[in-house]
Amino acid sequence: MNLSTLAKGMLCICLAFLSYVASAQTKVITGKVTDAKDGSGLSGVSVLGTGGASKAGSQTTADGSFKITVPAGTTKLVFTIIGYAKQEVSLGGQTSVSVALKATSEQLNDVVVIGYGTARKKDITGSVASVQAKDFNQGAIASPDQLLQNKVAGVEITQNNGQPGSATTVKIRGNNSIRVAANPLYVVDGVPLDGRSARPNPGTPALGGFSPDANPLLYINPNDIQSIDVLKDASSAAIYGSRGANGVIVITTKTGSSGAVRIDAGASYALNAGLIKRPDILNTGEFRSALAKYSVTGEDYGSSVDALKAVKNSDLMQNYNLAMSGGNENGKFRASLLASNTEGYLQSSNLNKYVGNFSGQYKLLDKRLTLSFNVTTGHTTEHVAPIGSQSGSVGNIMSSILQWNPTQAFTDANGNYIYPANGAGNPLAWTAANSDIVSVNTVLGNISAAYKILPNLEYKFLYAVNNSVGSRNTNLYGFLQGVSGVSGLGYGAISNAALTSQTFDHTLNYKTDLTQKLHLDAVVGFEYWKSNYSNNSFSATQFNTNQSQNSVTLPYTAMLQDGNVQALPSIYIDPTTELQSEFGRVQFNYDDKYFLTGTVRNDGSSKFGSNNKYGVFPSIGFKWAIINEDFMKESKLFSNLGFRATWGITGNQEFPAGSSQEQFGFASYNTAGQNNVANPNLKWEQTGSYDLGLDFALKNGRVWGTFDYYNKNTTNILFQNSAIQPAPATSYFINLPANLMNTGFEISLGFNVIHHKDFNWDLTGYYSHNKNELKNFTSNGAAIQILTGAITGQGVSGTLAQTITNNQPIDEFWLKPFQGYTAGSQNIGANPQFAGDPNPHSNYGISTTFNYKKFTLTINGGGAGGYLIYNNNATNVTNISGITGGRNIDKNAYNSAELPSSGVGASTRFLESGNFFKIRNSSLSYNIGNAGKYVKNLRAFVTGNNLLVITKYSGFDPEVNVDKTSGNYPSRSIDYLPYPTSRTVAIGVNFSL
Repeated sequence: MNLSTLAKGMLCICLAFLSYVASAQTKVITGKVTDAKDGSGLSGVSVLGTGGASKAGSQTTADGSFKITVPAGTTKLVFTIIGYAKQEVSLGGQTSVSVALKATSEQLNDVVVIGYGTARKKDITGSVASVQAKDFNQGAIASPDQLLQNKVAGVEITQNNGQPGSATTVKIRGNNSIRVAANPLYVVDGVPLDGRSARPNPGTPALGGFSPDANPLLYINPNDIQSIDVLKDASSAAIYGSRGANGVIVITTKTGSSGAVRIDAGASYALNAGLIKRPDILNTGEFRSALAKYSVTGEDYGSSVDALKAVKNSDLMQNYNLAMSGGNENGKFRASLLASNTEGYLQSSNLNKYVGNFSGQYKLLDKRLTLSFNVTTGHTTEHVAPIGSQSGSVGNIMSSILQWNPTQAFTDANGNYIYPANGAGNPLAWTAANSDIVSVNTVLGNISAAYKILPNLEYKFLYAVNNSVGSRNTNLYGFLQGVSGVSGLGYGAISNAALTSQTFDHTLNYKTDLTQKLHLDAVVGFEYWKSNYSNNSFSATQFNTNQSQNSVTLPYTAMLQDGNVQALPSIYIDPTTELQSEFGRVQFNYDDKYFLTGTVRNDGSSKFGSNNKYGVFPSIGFKWAIINEDFMKESKLFSNLGFRATWGITGNQEFPAGSSQEQFGFASYNTAGQNNVANPNLKWEQTGSYDLGLDFALKNGRVWGTFDYYNKNTTNILFQNSAIQPAPATSYFINLPANLMNTGFEISLGFNVIHHKDFNWDLTGYYSHNKNELKNFTSNGAAIQILTGAITGQGVSGTLAQTITNNQPIDEFWLKPFQGYTAGSQNIGANPQFAGDPNPHSNYGISTTFNYKKFTLTINGGGAGGYLIYNNNATNVTNISGITGGRNIDKNAYNSAELPSSGVGASTRFLESGNFFKIRNSSLSYNIGNAGKYVKNLRAFVTGNNLLVITKYSGFDPEVNVDKTSGNYPSRSIDYLPYPTSRTVAIGVNFSL
């Protein structure tokens, strides 16, 4: 043996000994971290060992599992992640640990998206509400805004009707405009959306108007959303300038995470379980009593039917979702798919959705360059029910349902539809004769590159495109009787629409510590945005096919040229809207005690007049973190206490493109007329507002809350004025120096009521109050009055029941007073008067979650109060005069002193309280856990939507907003033949692989 060989042997022995010693001084701990609410694994949780000679750390993988090697003397593991309470676990002799982290209501380090950047919650000076995925509404969710219903104080989300995928009315802190387009700006992953939909809606003459609009966010998969942030005050929304006055809703989708490839999947099945509320009309027994009471003969046909049950859709609803993600610190990806069909309450009406998403983030050049992309593609198909907002009393499937004689069968012995002589129509025939199919294909894609010029200086470029193309084939077959323009003729229409918007962003972000205590976070940027919209429609009537219910062949839209009467094509191209903007924001943080934020945006818009092309929108916000003052260090009561004050100016440019320009339209060959007179001085509506807020938390965050008071003043009111004749056009747009005021307050509270090992109970809720009033709305000293809110039906044609005028809230009811009955006839005053507010003064929500071992029960509810609804159905559809012809009537009329000979008229008689409380959804789940070798986090659940409503309103649903606009001025809280709201129950499973 030589010396070299001996040395090598000794070295091996030493290394083996050292390895043994090291292993004896360390130990390996494995385990899993889950969400205490639903048992799902939590990725990215920091795991830190303490109590030994040195600290060791690790992170959980995609399914929540971890493995950590710690010194032998380690006594505890500490688990932390943003959004969850820190938890310490004593090891003792354990080598395997399972931990369930509880989500905290008040996490000041949560990251909130604030527009062209992010900030920690504790650094925000403005009024920003953030809702995470774990707190969203559950169940049958068609669009992202439904996730927020009754979740955020000051945000009122009204589902306009029960048609699957129908549009919502979203108001943040009241009415901010007297124009129709008043929904907030939506921003998805940094991309501002147009806000419109490419769903064609040309209107069907036989239905008396347009069908309910679709939600423009249908192509977004709710399962892909990580968080939704609502920018409510001017300090937070002013960074969006002329588009921020109605508030901003920022949607952030999920991205890939580091770790092994993970697959998340889910499936659910649901059924309609009836209506959330039936309207107060007569059943069969009551109808027969009414026939006897009013001495009506020949209208009892001996049957007993329920029209609302006869049209009920019993088809199974299905929802399948799949997501796959993975990667490492240099590159991550996520892909997802959604396939769903949502059935409406009415037969043959539904919404089918197919949505795909693919996103990735990759770091290059020593992690100085980050390339990101996100592409969402969606296809939706709607089967639309034959419902129109301006239908006559017999021109709608809903009027047929409400008026149907409950003693009469729907078909004869041969299966042929029975059409009553009273003209009520047959609801089953309406269903069979209608084929209205809408398809919309949408792509939303963005790509960005961010480069760190210096460690604290980053440049980012983003390009995004949002393209939607929609087509619609509308058919009403000629065998449908009793409908003018359709019966014996048939009607077919083909409609198309296209919407494209593009975004170019350049931003430069700088972060630095100016002093040991003073931190600066600044961003400057340039944005160019443009949008194009167009639509067209072709229709025909007088077809010679499909004139019998048993001989329906091809739809009319497959042979439109067969129609004997061809309507002139309707073609519309919206002028291109372009927006060019420069913006900046600076944020100062001094010693985590004093925070100051200033923003400014300069917008140049093609919508503005040539003399007012640019507008400047500044804001400033201040926050005092009182909890971090020295005098609060010994406080055992408060764990957070802060005061906020903000001021700013935002704008609204949501008026028709080309409003400042001369516009012309062609009526026929070589015939063109001017539609709009140019106004070079036209400018944006401007909203100045201030907000005072208080944030607090008690008992280590077990009790938390916020309070805000706000005052908003909108000026430069956009108004479509009538041109003095003779003039080249009948109207033109101007700005009026009026003031649209919104003042109110909001309070949100949260409680961790019980916190034990096996049982937890959380309770959160909010209450908000808003007062809306239009002031100085005058011309030459006289109040301007705009009438809107069309009341529809025989005997009231042309009646407008709401007004926009000085010293009143928007859409104040303007009705003749009801003065009782004389000899069975209603007495109505001669002149209309102010009759009440259709805008809810209060809005509130409540959510509670119970966790017991592996069971979780969540209940979400809310409502609104302090407003009135006009029941147009009671005026003209189910009024008492219908009983003489065998039509059904409502119970209020039956129980009144009115006789069938009484006349028809719109009055305050048909105003009803709209106050309501709903249990919107409830979910009971059981966390089964891992099943076998591959299935992880298996969870089974049952969910109910629209389970209960408490209200005095006699119609279908007090949460209703049928479009009864007039002259592009909005209506509010008018109920007329709405698509009914269904109650649904679903069962399903979620799991990971």
